[in-house]
Amino acid sequence: MYYNKDNPQWHLSQDQFLSRDGYYQIVGEYNELCKSMLRADVRDFNSKFYGVKESGTEEEQAAKRKKNTFGIIIVMLVFAGLAAALILKKILIFASVVCLIFLTVGISMIVSGRGEAVESTSKAYLNRFIGSGISLASVLILILIFFRNRFEQAEFFILLFVIVFGIAGFVLLAIGILKAVSGKTVYTEEVNATCAGYVRYVSRSEGEHHNMHTYIHTSPLFNYSVGGVQYEAVWDEFVTKEDLDIALGQTVPIKIDPRHPENIMSPVMTSPGLLIFQSVMAILFIGVAIGLGIYTFNGGAKGLTVETQWNPVIEEINGVTETETKPTVLQITDEMIEQYYADKINGKEWYCEIVTVSTLQHAEKGQIIEFTDNTFNAVLYPGNNAPLPPAQLVVFYTVDEDFVEGGYMYKNIFTSGEVGEIEYVGSHGAYQG
Repeated sequence: MYYNKDNPQWHLSQDQFLSRDGYYQIVGEYNELCKSMLRADVRDFNSKFYGVKESGTEEEQAAKRKKNTFGIIIVMLVFAGLAAALILKKILIFASVVCLIFLTVGISMIVSGRGEAVESTSKAYLNRFIGSGISLASVLILILIFFRNRFEQAEFFILLFVIVFGIAGFVLLAIGILKAVSGKTVYTEEVNATCAGYVRYVSRSEGEHHNMHTYIHTSPLFNYSVGGVQYEAVWDEFVTKEDLDIALGQTVPIKIDPRHPENIMSPVMTSPGLLIFQSVMAILFIGVAIGLGIYTFNGGAKGLTVETQWNPVIEEINGVTETETKPTVLQITDEMIEQYYADKINGKEWYCEIVTVSTLQHAEKGQIIEFTDNTFNAVLYPGNNAPLPPAQLVVFYTVDEDFVEGGYMYKNIFTSGEVGEIEYVGSHGAYQG
């Protein structure tokens, strides 16, 4: 990779082994650089954080800044729209816009072959493959959203995971293969280079319990000649080490990309441990995706995450589960009750009437409600979604004839719904004795 002397993140030294003082100095300078970005004009981010210099005349640079400003305004408007979609609970709009953003990023990576502001030209084939994966996943998720009414709620979310895990797995596997063969397909020329120093930079990532981990990445600075032209370059991928086994002034063979002689193959590209780990993770991702896909398409996910007991009825009537397409009041017929609750009716006569909730009690397995009419048995609601007193419920029940004479708790409710949410339009009435 071309050695960019203007990159403020890159620290050049003659120290093969980094001392503690040197470590804290590099980390401190990185922290100060990050703090300075909070006060910097976002249009100058690349130049100040990556050391990328503006090219062209002053007029061309001014025109580029105006274009960048316009792009920043567009990005701010898009994110404002995403925030508004979340606030208004328009999840489908939010998801669709996010997919379009990722699709744009993916296409940009495919076209340019670049992922970061400063990057090796020889890694373009990897970036294009990553961009293809991002674009494909975005398109598939958009298609899934468009045809969402064909799936139940559980099936939709499981298929979403199938797409993400499947594409991620195939991309990881392909990148591992491409890296493994890069020495024979990209970096095909070997030259002798002299170590002229060591370039280091800092990265930070969040670990468990929100702990931040700091890493030092290092590459020798190589001097070498190709076709009579002198080059000064670093590895295309720095290794995550503070110290290196290449001594200052030592001449070593390196592999370069003959099309871009400033690009040097890093040990990271062909590290067996990293490639094996990456391949194992890829196979696990693909296996999870295939397993979930087979499970879903065989009907295993049907009814898994039903929001209420009325969802099967709603899906049967409307063919969808989206809130905005549900009728204001769900009309329940005799046929629906006898179809969906045949196992609970068990051939008995069943009845329907409106009752009022009198009390609510918390139990180990959920909440128990009782009614002002004590001829009804109490009902257990798993979780914390029981209707509060004095809610009125449309209840469907059977009668236990053995307890009728006692006049107490002989009506067994098998399903119910709140007045205003459901309306019974069948022919069954209340039990008359």
